[in-house]
Amino acid sequence: MILGWRSCITIGGLLAAGALHATEVAVCTDRGRAVIELADDAAPLHVANFLSYVDSGFYTGTVFHRAISGFVVQGGGVDRQLRPRATREPVKNESRDGISNTRGTVAAARVDDPDAATAQFFVNLSDNSQLDAGRNLGFTVFGRVKEGIEIFDEISRLPTDGAGPFRADVPMPLVVIKSIARLDEAALATFPVEGREAALRTAIAAAADDPEEGLRLIGHYRAICGATDVDVTVVEARIALATGERRRALYALEELFATADPQHPSAAAATALYREAMQVVSGCTFPTLPKLANGATATMDEMVAAQSSVREFVSAAEAYLTCLTSVSDDDARSTEERNVAVTEHNRTVSAMEEVAAAFNEQLRIFKARG
Repeated sequence: MILGWRSCITIGGLLAAGALHATEVAVCTDRGRAVIELADDAAPLHVANFLSYVDSGFYTGTVFHRAISGFVVQGGGVDRQLRPRATREPVKNESRDGISNTRGTVAAARVDDPDAATAQFFVNLSDNSQLDAGRNLGFTVFGRVKEGIEIFDEISRLPTDGAGPFRADVPMPLVVIKSIARLDEAALATFPVEGREAALRTAIAAAADDPEEGLRLIGHYRAICGATDVDVTVVEARIALATGERRRALYALEELFATADPQHPSAAAATALYREAMQVVSGCTFPTLPKLANGATATMDEMVAAQSSVREFVSAAEAYLTCLTSVSDDDARSTEERNVAVTEHNRTVSAMEEVAAAFNEQLRIFKARG
């Protein structure tokens, strides 16, 4: 029998009755960690769809872009700059799965087309039965927040405003999803509770040449919301590139660049991997970064040479930006390649600004020597 919205039962009730197998995922955010229990049996298409994004690292570095207190918190589709990420094909609506949009449930966001859900999801903060299926299809619930509902309540209470393409309801400051990963408590139990994060980092380093084992361990590290670690991300990106998961490498590295110390010993390796991942932008070559002089010790000739090097870099970078623009504006290119070109364009502009600022600082130090 198909249940109308007035007779829908909650996912919590179904799980308590033992009717569903439940995969769990850990959601790591700027505000803390939450665990979502998925309705594998009741909403199999949506769960499989969601896990495809989870396993590809898609959610790393996305944000919650919509927060309405007492209603919903929504995210999973745009990055820190509020730019949309390229998604997979939409999934068929499953809102008649018998699960209501009650407080704590997780549902697929979509536009008016009921079969248009892709990567975005929302957490219900109240009993929103008006979102259930009635005469018309509703919003498919595919999970519930098992732990950490207070995190989403906190996000919903942040000040909001319009930003990027959104007219309103964007939390200020933005709350970032650092990662979402499958949670396997039994596997994690093989690592000591005290020092688990360090133990996982050691195991990941040891498994760097074993893609399957390396990604399995990295998944555990993400599931415990391990701290941002350059070496872990370098291993993840290297394995992802070796196994053809270029997007996963890009997402992981971009989140690393947004949060990690640029002076870390492995930062150069991360940058090299990022450039390798970006090679899909055919015909465009990123210029070599200039070598900056140390203003505290450099001679006049060395400072002049450094200035010339910076100017050459800026000129080459401007040509690179022109090339990237031609890619992003080319309708004959794939959506993926055009999106990558836009991402690299923004990254290059930031690099140009950073180089200019660094040179100006060294020039200031040089002049201060008298």
